[in-house]
Amino acid sequence: MLTLGIVTISDRASSGVYDDRSGPAIRDVCSRWLATPWTDAYRLVPDEQPAIEAALRELADEVRCSLIVTTGGTGPAPRDV
Repeated sequence: MLTLGIVTISDRASSGVYDDRSGPAIRDVCSRWLATPWTDAYRLVPDEQPAIEAALRELADEVRCSLIVTTGGTGPAPRDV
């Protein structure tokens, strides 16, 4: 079975200001488009380089995801990494 990593990068969603909608949307699209059985490894992290790097390393090296999709942000901002 394939494992797909889904990483949402958002300060506000990760702190609970609002629900992440983009990560679940990616999960829904993959459910419709992929015929191969798969599972997801979902991470929600703040827009901070160490947190992003840690999530990507974990999903690639430990979870061994076949694909990692990242999402987040509403456009360029000073805090964007």
